[in-house]
Amino acid sequence: MLIFSELETGTLDLRLDFYGYEDCLPDQFFGPAIRENYVLHYITEGKGCLEYKGQKIPLQKGDIFLLIPGEVTYYFANNQTPWSYYWLGISGIKAQEYFHLSQINETAYLRSSPHTEALGNFIGTIVKDAERLDESKASQLHVISQLFELMHQLNALSPNLDQETISPSQKLYREAKHLIDIGYNSQDISIQDIADKLGVHRSYLSSIFKDFHKISPKEYLLEVRMKRAKELLKTTDQPIKIIAYSVGYLDPLHFSKAFRQYYDCSPSQYRTLKQ
Repeated sequence: MLIFSELETGTLDLRLDFYGYEDCLPDQFFGPAIRENYVLHYITEGKGCLEYKGQKIPLQKGDIFLLIPGEVTYYFANNQTPWSYYWLGISGIKAQEYFHLSQINETAYLRSSPHTEALGNFIGTIVKDAERLDESKASQLHVISQLFELMHQLNALSPNLDQETISPSQKLYREAKHLIDIGYNSQDISIQDIADKLGVHRSYLSSIFKDFHKISPKEYLLEVRMKRAKELLKTTDQPIKIIAYSVGYLDPLHFSKAFRQYYDCSPSQYRTLKQ
């Protein structure tokens, strides 16, 4: 049996993009490939293997495994007792941050236990509820709330212990990132203002931020604005001018130029392509 569906839940922070259930054939495989989404699997029956970062990880009933965006993954069913599993394709502005709260973001899998069974059953419930999803806001809200609960359960089941004690530089990075996340839509936000608010020199803040995030705070501000704009173009019918204001641009022409440079197409062209 194969169930698969793509979904548009219309939220920015955390989204369920697709979901499914499959009884795999012997030796059935996927990859090697790089995914754009996080894809969380719960194995309900059988066995298989996940290849991740040079490791071959045997998995079986009750185990949970995660495909991580940007990482090459390859997985295949056992040739005698092939696995069956549920899966959830998850993305959103906050997805990376939330998955980082759990050890599964580092290991890519969790071994079977009574706790993983409970979490697996919840994953199955999300798939079944998503199948019944209608266009109502209440129905969409229910699925979105389940995703946030899923993130909470993952964190409770396998907390990332590195999150418990953080260095002063990591704290500075997080505070700066948080200020950008909540203030990106302000036309007055600047990296200099953020540095002043945190009591550090701008060049020091930029250096620390880049150590943790691989890009500068200025580049991150642009990334957040462009990703928010892309979501708004895809999920709303608001004019380009309103979307520009909503992501922190006073001048719609300046916004359109920035969007074109970032995505290699204009906002109106992107909206047309996604219709």
